[in-house]
Amino acid sequence: MKKILLLSAILALVLTGCASPKPQDVPDKLTISVSILPQQWFVDQIGGDRVRTQAMVGSGHDPHTYEPSPQQMTNLADSELYFTIGVEFESVWLSRFESANPNLKIVDSAAGIERIPALNASNNAEGTVEEGTNTGTETDPHTWFSPSRMKQMSQTMAEAMQEADPQNADYYQSNLETLLVRIDAVDAEVRNQLEGSKRDHFMVVHPAWGYVAEDYGLHMLAVEIGGNEPAPETLSEIITLAKEYEINTLVVEKGSNVRLAKSITEQAGIQYVVEWDPMAYDWPATMLMIAETLHQALN
Repeated sequence: MKKILLLSAILALVLTGCASPKPQDVPDKLTISVSILPQQWFVDQIGGDRVRTQAMVGSGHDPHTYEPSPQQMTNLADSELYFTIGVEFESVWLSRFESANPNLKIVDSAAGIERIPALNASNNAEGTVEEGTNTGTETDPHTWFSPSRMKQMSQTMAEAMQEADPQNADYYQSNLETLLVRIDAVDAEVRNQLEGSKRDHFMVVHPAWGYVAEDYGLHMLAVEIGGNEPAPETLSEIITLAKEYEINTLVVEKGSNVRLAKSITEQAGIQYVVEWDPMAYDWPATMLMIAETLHQALN
């Protein structure tokens, strides 16, 4: 907790010392829609007073099956930019968004991002995806849990805002530079929390921490395979691995199957269950929660 307070103080100094120039006095703001709440946080940091934003998938929603509300579709009709990130519902809805708003410019915020393969039964035992273990083409969509990738995405989104609103290009650039410093500070704090850890394997129900594992040299053991609960024989193997790697913490998502989590913790002798929300708006707070959880899980 002291480390989080210290980081907060550092970030406050960074932000007050790097004030952005005021945006030009233009009556119309950019209206921007994004796929998920963490994306919205980044757009808000870059756009500041010059943007109005909405996220389609909110806290606790499932991006695999999400359907926009009528109000969101109304807001989308007024949007000038839409930032994708590669979550599942986009494959069904992007064409409908374009039909609803022919003037909407869709920008892939994850363009050029190196993605890791999605976790499957063949690579789960070794945690973070290793070269040669994936035989399919599906990739892990949870790129927002990688600070290095979020720096690249932030630059892509800033460029799109500058192109859409060139009069305020300097304002967006200044905000971007402040944001990049903040991302680095969060990344440094995560690394500080993980320094000297006794173990390098952790367990989650839903395999959303693959990029965390890849970025920080860890191994993720996931209960769900391809978004589905494991078969009994697979669950038995997972419990065996949990004991082998001395797993003491199970991370569950908001709305996870309580029965499954209870069964795993009881059979594997896992002491702690940590609930989290991968769709939470406040990206720094989420990353620091991940760091605190892993500090507990790996020591």
